[in-house]
Amino acid sequence: MISRGIASLAKGMEALINFEDVTAHNIANVTTAGFKRTNITFQNILNSKVEAKNALGIKTEAGSLSIGPRVDRTYIDFSQGGLMESNNKLDVAFQGDGFFKVRYQDIPDNAPYDERNYYYQRTGNFALTDDNFLVNKDGDYIMDVQNRRIRITRDPDSQDKNEMNRLEVEKDLIIAENGQISLNNPNFSANLQKIQICDFEDKTKISGVGEAKYLPIYGQNPGVYTKQDGTFSLQQGKIEMSNANTIKEMLNSINISRGYESMSTILKTES
Repeated sequence: MISRGIASLAKGMEALINFEDVTAHNIANVTTAGFKRTNITFQNILNSKVEAKNALGIKTEAGSLSIGPRVDRTYIDFSQGGLMESNNKLDVAFQGDGFFKVRYQDIPDNAPYDERNYYYQRTGNFALTDDNFLVNKDGDYIMDVQNRRIRITRDPDSQDKNEMNRLEVEKDLIIAENGQISLNNPNFSANLQKIQICDFEDKTKISGVGEAKYLPIYGQNPGVYTKQDGTFSLQQGKIEMSNANTIKEMLNSINISRGYESMSTILKTES
């Protein structure tokens, strides 16, 4: 019985270490824009049957005994993060579902389509390159509904990089809730490209790859929204913050530490 108790304690302590790793990752990203916290679930393992002998020496089943928990799975919590005003017309936040589709900057326009050249993110703190393409903080390109790089200029078809073709973002740029980009100036106005908004049928089949970037797993392909359908809206001039809550994560960490210390004390007593 002592060895079985030690094995159960060891499994429990291992599960708590895994829980603490997940919690520490969440705490480290409470200020990371667009970050989605990770959750963890556990299950009992090796449920052993307990037998007892009656007065005649016949064994009967008396019940079962858990040998301890193990990590069942970790998953990403895609609940809404709070929106913060940024007063930057190139910042765009999601309200509701959806992801931006992003292409790595070193992939040429004429490359054959390959899903591995893209990733997905909710973080919308964007900027313009010298040649007026919309990029994220890493310099990777934001895609439009036709899977093209988005170019924001007075004349997107012109390759001219002079100041006459560059617009005043704070005055002229409008990004609608459905992702439509337009220019609104007393001297000129135009509809430009439309931001591609993607989502996944099953968000449990999305893998985080760091820095609030995500990839589909198990061969799942993201669907593409081509019109406003009530499940999302884009908010210009705002940033979606992390959905990890400092107080809740710290309470988790404290409870984990207390549980680990209690198990450690019992383990020392048993051994």
